[in-house]
Amino acid sequence: MPMKTPSIAGKLLRSFLKGLAWLLLGLLILMLTVLLPAFFRHFVTFPQLERELRELQLQRRQARRVIPLQDYKGVLHAHSYWSHDSRGVLAEIIPAAQRADIDFIFFTDHPRSDVDCFPRSYNGMYDGVLIIPGAEKLRLLVWPLDTLCINWRANRDTLIRGLVQRGGLVFYAHSEKAHDWGNSDFQGMEIYNIHTDIKDEVMWKLLPDLIVNKGRFHRWIYRRIFDEQRTILALWDSLNTHRRVVGISANDAHNNQNIRARRLSDGLVEWVGPNADTWRIGKPAWWQQWLFSEPDTSGWIFKWEIDPYFESFRFVNTHILADTLSPASLAHHLKGGHAFIAFESLAPADGFQFYATADDQVAAIMGDSLRFRDGLTLHVTSPLPGRIRFLRNGQQISQHDKTYSAGLDVQQPGVYRAEVAIWFNGRWLPWIYANPVHIFQ
Repeated sequence: MPMKTPSIAGKLLRSFLKGLAWLLLGLLILMLTVLLPAFFRHFVTFPQLERELRELQLQRRQARRVIPLQDYKGVLHAHSYWSHDSRGVLAEIIPAAQRADIDFIFFTDHPRSDVDCFPRSYNGMYDGVLIIPGAEKLRLLVWPLDTLCINWRANRDTLIRGLVQRGGLVFYAHSEKAHDWGNSDFQGMEIYNIHTDIKDEVMWKLLPDLIVNKGRFHRWIYRRIFDEQRTILALWDSLNTHRRVVGISANDAHNNQNIRARRLSDGLVEWVGPNADTWRIGKPAWWQQWLFSEPDTSGWIFKWEIDPYFESFRFVNTHILADTLSPASLAHHLKGGHAFIAFESLAPADGFQFYATADDQVAAIMGDSLRFRDGLTLHVTSPLPGRIRFLRNGQQISQHDKTYSAGLDVQQPGVYRAEVAIWFNGRWLPWIYANPVHIFQ
């Protein structure tokens, strides 16, 4: 019986199936190649870091408290639903703050108009977390701490001076950008900002970890973006040689790098993408139904989050040494520089102290100014063993490795600050930056 010659259609079908098989194989190899390092980190690297972190915590010591103020830990620079680029509400903000063990949040919501009246949005104590409303605009962080309206169309210097004279706080945001550094009225600046840090990242390189390791190992995805902001720190040191400029950390928390969905009252579903922009409102497709769950406390039936509030809140914090957990006390001591910043996702820094003594008495704490005299000694106590560095006018003058405390006899006037790094994963990682003690002639 003669053999049939394959038809042209059959040949085309076999060629198509063969090409499709090769394409799928190539995609599989590419996916494995891209995801394999993330899976290695999931099963090897990140669990090892978690174990090392637990071992580090076992070395914690609580030193005698010398500074007669309470240590309150919190977040400066955060956004809620009031900002155009966030949908954050209390139902997700407060649980995240409690889980991160923070005491206060200084919100900096973007104004909705040129005339911006305070107080607005969230204001007051919520389940033990103090919220102070503020604004971010014109590269400024402002907290009026009073009932007033800001005219954002006013001259920038006039605006700053007016807020400060009325008892408000004005700090420079995003210190990598241009500012009038010679302005004599602004009170402080960001010496670390998460958003600033992430700008030099190639985001697609983080995507495999966001697919494989988001959630359980989210802290380590955040740690992968960290770069010490030495240029900004040098600028801060330079400014402090002329006058006190308080350094703070900025979480820049938005909880807006995500994909979410919620049901509307008419039965339609709103899909929300990055920067809190609405992607689509409509009837859900049949294949979307399996993604949905019961609404959470904020009404979302689907969430895929890159920057949840909790991860932003715990990554870095500003500690303020104050009398009470109140807006007036926190603002007063923050203006005085009685503050330090710490990268808390590595380890909580509660118990850190930086102060000066004379005649065995506390003569000044971080942020204070005092006259130079014989017998002045600077002291650092750390709750974990670390590398303690003393700097004068931005230059290191003393270093002490793997210790809980260190001292420095002051030989000449200057602006003295302290840093602590911890030995982790085979290297020294910056952990704490303290505001300086100003010693003048």
